[in-house]
Amino acid sequence: MSDIHKKIIDLRGLITKYDAAYYGRSESLISDQEYDALYKELLELERTHPQYDSPDSPTHRVGSDLTKVFPKVRHSTPMMSIDNTYSTEEVMEWVGRMEKTLEEAQINFVGEIKVDGAACSLIYENGRLVRAVTRGDGVVGDEITANIRTIRSVPLVVDYKEPFEVRGEVYMTYENFSALNAAIVESGQKPMQNPRNTTAGTLKLQDPSEVAARNLSFSAYFMFTGEHTFGHYDNLRLLQKLGFPVVVHSDVLTSAQEVLDYCAKWEAERHTLAFPVDGVVVKVDSFDQQEILGSTAKSPRWVIAYKYQPEKTVTIVENIDSNVGRTGVVTPIARLSPVFLAGTTIKNATLHNYDEIERLGLRAGDSVEIEKGGEIIPKVMLVILNKRPESSMPFVPPVNCPSCGSSLVRLDKEVALRCLSRACPAQIFATLEHFVSRSAMDVRGMGPAIIKQLLDSKLISDAADLYSLKWEELSVLERMADKSASNVIAALEESKSRPLDRLIHGLGIRMIGASSARDLADSVDDIAELYTVTAEELEKIDGFGSAMAQSVRMFFDEEDNRKLIDRLREAGLNLKGSKSSIKKEGKVKGLTFVLTGTLEKYTREQASKIIMDEGGKVTSSVSKKTDYVLAGAQAGSKLDKAAALGVKVISEAEFEQLFLL
Repeated sequence: MSDIHKKIIDLRGLITKYDAAYYGRSESLISDQEYDALYKELLELERTHPQYDSPDSPTHRVGSDLTKVFPKVRHSTPMMSIDNTYSTEEVMEWVGRMEKTLEEAQINFVGEIKVDGAACSLIYENGRLVRAVTRGDGVVGDEITANIRTIRSVPLVVDYKEPFEVRGEVYMTYENFSALNAAIVESGQKPMQNPRNTTAGTLKLQDPSEVAARNLSFSAYFMFTGEHTFGHYDNLRLLQKLGFPVVVHSDVLTSAQEVLDYCAKWEAERHTLAFPVDGVVVKVDSFDQQEILGSTAKSPRWVIAYKYQPEKTVTIVENIDSNVGRTGVVTPIARLSPVFLAGTTIKNATLHNYDEIERLGLRAGDSVEIEKGGEIIPKVMLVILNKRPESSMPFVPPVNCPSCGSSLVRLDKEVALRCLSRACPAQIFATLEHFVSRSAMDVRGMGPAIIKQLLDSKLISDAADLYSLKWEELSVLERMADKSASNVIAALEESKSRPLDRLIHGLGIRMIGASSARDLADSVDDIAELYTVTAEELEKIDGFGSAMAQSVRMFFDEEDNRKLIDRLREAGLNLKGSKSSIKKEGKVKGLTFVLTGTLEKYTREQASKIIMDEGGKVTSSVSKKTDYVLAGAQAGSKLDKAAALGVKVISEAEFEQLFLL
């Protein structure tokens, strides 16, 4: 076997391995740029040595994300891949080939932001979404209709009766990805790699309620229909007219320079977007010209993707610290020599867990390459070993909690180290900081610095102690003026009347956020009922799965937690649920409302009380079970979900008319 033949076989093996991880397990073993370089090398070797070509080569097929779980659907038109490049010179060469093939005819182009997500096909009949299919291997995909229906930006009903197909990208915003990873790390599990892989994995979940909880988004980039117009730009406008969210795109571009200018514009401005973008897709606008240009076996000739270089830089890890969260998970953080990257100065990088440090072989003092891609906090990608100081020592994970000194443990099926001490100062601090936050008990003026002083001075040790504080104790704290102390005392007193759901959220029960806390409060007349409710009964609550139910059960099984709640009751906090206030009779008996936006005459609490006093129910998210969405000024995405589900949206005036106010 010749060296060239061996090289080709080795490259095929590597690419097949990376394809299996990426398409089968939603896991990226190497960067996109490294993968593309290997792929191009194999493609060139096969071109120059055709005697070694093989129909089994990964260059002859589209990568497949097919699984054995979902039904298989054949695409009416193959979902082909797109040739890509990292070079503006190659973009210019591509434009030149288009002009040469079309014999110098005027060619217009359209540029689209290349959303870094998962491609999907949506099938509509009689104006209704009937089927959603993954890209699969380009010819056959997996049917994931139930999961796609959970995406709020996907219209379920449109005003267009002819059968049609929409293709687009499903993706996850940075905000939603960051929130998901924070919850995963706090639960002791291995975090997700990036938004793109997380999106692909989410679409293959078996439980649509889990998909809904991850808040995926969708952007359309093409519509197959009998009247899909004369060019791509007009096609995008038709999609917009029908109510589909459409990829960010250019006006019609008339020259190669305008194409390059558009690519450069978004390379500079992509950080202003709320979702991951890895380049620009450039398409010939005219459908007639697209047909003349045709396709190879793998890719259309009339489209190219200009991909941006990954944003990386090199800096030094000055130290590896440990942060203790409110659930006891100990997370390592790399403290970096400050460096400017992707519009911000970076001082810290996430390491997620200690297995990640071992995988990287990371040590304090190492020079590292960091990348700011799919995460708000940059990630250490690799260690530059030839720059390692001779005096460096291997990193040893902590055995004891950095806050309280207790032995750290690794619970079954968790990758995280965890401190189980209830007296751990770091956990107590994080728990109190959450308890007084705006989304929980909203104790204005009670910031982290004050909480730390109160803990250090032994004035408090838990949430119930806050309500025993006196003005004299607060006013002597550093940087605490007399008026500020009075304001904090008043804020604590005001917080006693917060609804029960705010208290439940403030208690910091694992897996229970603001929305599920509201559902819990709606299920009881008093929080004491949660002391004895069974996991099976909890699972009957809308949106609750077995893991959430078990988490609630474990929290209230702890005697210390029940004692804390009893002390909060003695302090005068409201522990009454809203089960009884949801009347069985009234003007809106049995109807479910969702509130969005800002009302002129009512606060949300006031409007909710009016609804519940008349037998209605108020929930936080729009679903098929929602009867009305009450929309005020600056209403958000809940309106889109209501429109997609056909839920009636009412104004404040209609709300008053409904209740005869």
